[in-house]
Amino acid sequence: MSRAGILVCALIFLMPFSAVGSSGSKPQWLSKGEEVLNHQRSNSTYYFKVIKTYGSDLQQTKNKCTNALADYIGKRNQISGEAVTELESNSSDGTRREQENFRMTFKNDFSTNVFHAALVDDYWETVNHSDGRQEILYYALFAVSEKGDSTPNFDRFEVTRSYGATPAIMSIIPGAGQLYKGQKLKGFCMLGGAVLGAGAIILCENRRSYYQTRIIEQPKFARDYSQKSNDWETGRNVAIGATAALVIWSVIDAATTPGATRIKVTPSTTLGISPTAFFTTEGTHLGATFTISL
Repeated sequence: MSRAGILVCALIFLMPFSAVGSSGSKPQWLSKGEEVLNHQRSNSTYYFKVIKTYGSDLQQTKNKCTNALADYIGKRNQISGEAVTELESNSSDGTRREQENFRMTFKNDFSTNVFHAALVDDYWETVNHSDGRQEILYYALFAVSEKGDSTPNFDRFEVTRSYGATPAIMSIIPGAGQLYKGQKLKGFCMLGGAVLGAGAIILCENRRSYYQTRIIEQPKFARDYSQKSNDWETGRNVAIGATAALVIWSVIDAATTPGATRIKVTPSTTLGISPTAFFTTEGTHLGATFTISL
């Protein structure tokens, strides 16, 4: 194998990764489904539901989403009649992004049922059809009260693209951390590159060893075999260097780039107990302090 051939192989090995990007990743609650989040709830007074709508205008598509949610709630609870939907409030506590809360009232001749819903996160994408028409697909993740006669105890919802140190540790195997963060295209390309690199290393080393053996078996061709052995050794070193660079890039990328949007669900009410010492004229007294975080 000539040196030119080795360089061409190296370029082919590196080319697929120049176009890898992470923009436009679907959020995990969409790719994995709301059932994953439902298992993270601290109570059963509410549930997560993903609503999908589509249209030619983004704002109009968003407006259709609350109507679609009301239709779902009505069917789920077997309630007849249309719901009157009110936007209750917009709030932010500094750690969560602004959240929209809705109050949906179903009223008919027999009963009045009030359901509460909170928009946790949303995502939309533009689809180009073969006839040139564009369509917007809009997905919204809601937390919805389970019953219509009580106020739900919503947990705290944090929308984040951070995954901590876990992806960087996993990326010792190139692409594993990216797959964990929901970056499938980049993850599979890195993993495929690592497989190609390992295969190239094994192939080049086997061929180098083969020609080293031929030098001993047929000394009269030693010069030719030595040249070929050196070429394969160069190819092996190039593959080792490229694979090592891929591992380093994978770890750095997993540690620094944001992943797909995910939702962290934590209980809205926490109880803490800590020991406390009280000092009085009669001496020191030990006790405990109870703290409740809402």
